[in-house]
Amino acid sequence: MGSDMSPGGSGFVGAATALLILSILASGAHGRAAGAAGAARAGAAGAVGVRPVTRPGLHTEGPVWYESDRGDRGLLFVDIAGHLLNFYDPAKDVVHSVAFDGDVTLVRPLQGDNLVVAVGRELRVLDWAASNFSALLPVRWPPVVLAAVEQDKPGNRFNDGNVDSRGRVWAGTMGPEPVVGHVEDDQAALYRVTPHADGSPARRDPLSPHSADVDTVLAPVSISNGLLWSLDETLMYYIDTPTRRVDVFDFDVVRGEIANRRPAFDFAANNITGNPDGMTIDADGNLWVACFGGSQVIQVDPRDGRLLRAVPVPASQVTSAALGEPKDASGGDTLYVTSMRKGLSDEELRLEPHAGAVFAVTGLGVRGAWRQKRRPGHDTPPPDVKPSD
Repeated sequence: MGSDMSPGGSGFVGAATALLILSILASGAHGRAAGAAGAARAGAAGAVGVRPVTRPGLHTEGPVWYESDRGDRGLLFVDIAGHLLNFYDPAKDVVHSVAFDGDVTLVRPLQGDNLVVAVGRELRVLDWAASNFSALLPVRWPPVVLAAVEQDKPGNRFNDGNVDSRGRVWAGTMGPEPVVGHVEDDQAALYRVTPHADGSPARRDPLSPHSADVDTVLAPVSISNGLLWSLDETLMYYIDTPTRRVDVFDFDVVRGEIANRRPAFDFAANNITGNPDGMTIDADGNLWVACFGGSQVIQVDPRDGRLLRAVPVPASQVTSAALGEPKDASGGDTLYVTSMRKGLSDEELRLEPHAGAVFAVTGLGVRGAWRQKRRPGHDTPPPDVKPSD
């Protein structure tokens, strides 16, 4: 989401059908080996298919591929304005949903089958798979509050975030949004939440309330959005939407510290329609960035700041992306793309009836970095994780 997130722009592609076959070309030659490998697979893949796999929500966001210890495999995502946490099972083509008592803005797997879920200004921990993705979760399996922030700013809420390989939760907030698409600037922050060693979600034991250290890493920010790490975990990529950039920091994985902020990809310099929102990373180290108000997801090489290609999406308000299963005919993973319908006029909804749905993009010829990584918390905890009292 951007400070001014009104939909529209030349990137819009209208759609009334459930399946769109789009011919997508890589934009420019890839100078690096990783980029060249991705381009070669894309060329072999041929036509790209884009189709909605869920019904439209109000504001779907935060997709992440999830594999539980019990064998569940599917896509976790949220509907912020609908107050829903969702799990899409592509093998059964079914969506499980559970409602919460506020805006659900973030979900990420922790060690074991626990999930961290942001609701309003709270981070909560729960094991949804244990209930077979029951809609009665908040009543029968109440989550535990891991941390709460900005209690003096009732108009703020968590927005996006991620979990590093040591199990630390990085989550950012955004300022008040009195009108859809217009967020008050410089009212928010990015936080690092480190669970206490003997109250960690990895133990699968109940957490005591607020059983974590909460540190402000970056402030002020306006709309803390996409956040992830390079494949070797030496860099952290981060989006504060109104900057219209993807920035990069040096990252110390042992201590969980960032330094030396600089631009990695600039929307304005590359004439990109829309504003940067959520993002994911592929196995070649390239980023896939959702363009809110731009009707597209773009693939960029953050190492040299080049645009590699753009994938049109039949929704103007594209919010985030994640790679997951199933594999397509090219051997590549499916790119899941979330979107928003809240704030659109009747005429805009007529032009983009699937706005708010989760879309599956196939034929890209890329693999997700999630296949190469271990679940959070499997590495040795950092030495500065403190035991709880």
